[in-house]
Amino acid sequence: MTNKILDKGDQAAVDEIITIGYPQNTEYLDELLSWTCDPNWPIAGPIYQYFIKLGKNEVERVLVAANKADNDWRYSLIIQIISCYDDETLNECVNDLKKWASATGSDECDFEAIRVLTDRELIPADEIAQIAKRNLFVYNIWIKETLEAANRALYSLPLAEHKL
Repeated sequence: MTNKILDKGDQAAVDEIITIGYPQNTEYLDELLSWTCDPNWPIAGPIYQYFIKLGKNEVERVLVAANKADNDWRYSLIIQIISCYDDETLNECVNDLKKWASATGSDECDFEAIRVLTDRELIPADEIAQIAKRNLFVYNIWIKETLEAANRALYSLPLAEHKL
């Protein structure tokens, strides 16, 4: 048994690690989780399912990975694992979800985090409203600045004759 995943299609190694059983396979879980950074890889799906089953036992490992991850990977961890947790496990994710929900412009992590908070009723509606109000303000500023920049670009030389 190698217990080393060689590539994105190495389902045999993933199965070996899972078959060892929890908690005996704890030393391999960081590597296993690292192979979920691209949700399109063939081994990502079974790994997502395994971490969902581990639930509360390994929620902290998933949250640590999500906090260190780039936005694309964090997004997949939110939608593929965290949002699938049972209520008890998901309650341990509330602070991180609130933080991510407030991080506007984070490649949809903010949208997914606030969706999970709302759909699962993890925080009171007034807290969700505060996060949403702040996010809308930020997005409106970005829209305003983008339109002003586009306006300046369209009407400055050499683009003065550009038509929309």
